[in-house]
Amino acid sequence: MCLRTHKLEVALILMERLKPLISQLKGLVIHSRTLDTSLISQQLNQIKNAMQKQLTIADIDPLIAKLEQGFSDGGHAVNALGDKSILELDSRFKELFIHMADTDSNEERVNRFAEIIKGLPEGERWSFLESMSSVIKLFTRIEGNQSEGDGLLQQANELLAEHGYAIEPKSLPYRVLLSKLKTSNAVRDELLASIFNEDFLGEREAQGLLASTFEPMVHKPIADVDNEPTGPLFSEVYTEFLEFKIKKEKLTEKIQADYERFYTVWQLLMDDKPIDQYKPKDIGRFIDRCFELPRMNIAPYNKMTWQERLDCEVPEEDVISAKSVQGYYKWLQSIFAYAKKDTVDYISVSPCSIKRDFSSNTRGAFSDMELGQFLNAAKAERNPWKKWIIQLGIYTGARLGELVQLRKSDIRFDEETKRHYLLITDEHKDQKLKTENAKRKIPIHKSLKADGFIEYVAACGEKVFEELDKSVRVTGWMPRLMESIGVPTFNELGHKRSFHSFRHTFITKLMNDGVPVNNLQQVVGHEISSFGITSNYTHKATSIKNLVEVVDMFNIRSN
Repeated sequence: MCLRTHKLEVALILMERLKPLISQLKGLVIHSRTLDTSLISQQLNQIKNAMQKQLTIADIDPLIAKLEQGFSDGGHAVNALGDKSILELDSRFKELFIHMADTDSNEERVNRFAEIIKGLPEGERWSFLESMSSVIKLFTRIEGNQSEGDGLLQQANELLAEHGYAIEPKSLPYRVLLSKLKTSNAVRDELLASIFNEDFLGEREAQGLLASTFEPMVHKPIADVDNEPTGPLFSEVYTEFLEFKIKKEKLTEKIQADYERFYTVWQLLMDDKPIDQYKPKDIGRFIDRCFELPRMNIAPYNKMTWQERLDCEVPEEDVISAKSVQGYYKWLQSIFAYAKKDTVDYISVSPCSIKRDFSSNTRGAFSDMELGQFLNAAKAERNPWKKWIIQLGIYTGARLGELVQLRKSDIRFDEETKRHYLLITDEHKDQKLKTENAKRKIPIHKSLKADGFIEYVAACGEKVFEELDKSVRVTGWMPRLMESIGVPTFNELGHKRSFHSFRHTFITKLMNDGVPVNNLQQVVGHEISSFGITSNYTHKATSIKNLVEVVDMFNIRSN
């Protein structure tokens, strides 16, 4: 076992963590003469695995950082080399490529690649690498999402095997690694797309999401900890805090269940950092995200996992109460207050100093000036999905999930009105709608057509947004966009804004302009009860001409 540090104080800290296991190892040596050989081997493996688990928890971030640095370096290398068209590749390369790819083993592919390079004349090696880069660029553009399910598990296992780790699949570190890998893969996809499309602003944004680089690790079971913060991780402090509350304050089972729920959400949304590294902005982002959580006692959320609840879009009528969100905040306040105690002294100042209105969980609308800021940002975007998802949200009032799953065939033309429209449907594979009433037609606003949306769709593949697999990617990007253009998360009334606020704004503006409620309902696809209107929803086949009149009344007034 190598601790990989030349600082005595760091080595002592690491040895202290391993002391109980070292004692077990010493005891095994002492009693080895009286034990069966197979039993000794079994216990040695158990101790070894236990040591690896403890070391691995702190090493996840360096592993991810090293992986992400490879995304950046590899992306630029492939882009620089891969300018050839696939049609230009000769038959000799195709034969070699097929031989290399014709195996299910990544290790065997690597071996075959090395053999091919070694067997090529020196003058042909560079050409082969250029051809490989062209294929990689093509595959990177068209491959399906490998960031979930078995693909994600395989990636995690290969990463751990590469660096000599052994983590139990059901362990907390393994689940944390999967969560961080999923996030890193999303960043990778965005980074590669920006590099290959020469979207320099998009590349800088993606690079900014990558973790800071760590020293390279060469098959070592522990990362370099020379610069490791001395403070314990949040997870370690939380374990102490929970033990203290249970033993000293006799925490009830109900509160323990609440704490378990709070901590589950925290683990899925936040990185496990040293306790003294959290800032008020970290706490604010977590609490703001909690305002978007669904109530768990209603369908379909009561049958979802927590990850599924975080991934789905939640309408305003289904979100948890502000009082429930306050429960998350009070939980955090208690943890950081414990860390600040003079008998604990992990931190000197608690980051729980944010101001939020916990009296109501009302979603707010955007002003016309703010809509203008969004449109300016969208029109300047070179990334297609960022450019069009914002404009569609503003001009259609559609739910984010409905837009993300649009197919090319869902954009249609009405001969009577000579207007294009969106068909919101669930007839394609992987398309889901909130209710039966959500099936509808939305005429495409003239501003969308003028900005080139129809031409964009004509050039698309099967899906309008090939890069978007779930709404969660937009949900995570939206706060960063708002911050970059100066649109605050909360309006002057303390109402939270998110992507769903485009829908809220669309409905509010048209109602204020006197649009017939029944026609508006058929455009937005639900009963507008949350606006004080209880008229029965009718899903008649209203002429699309009437719906065109609704959409055309939506306009953004310039100041």
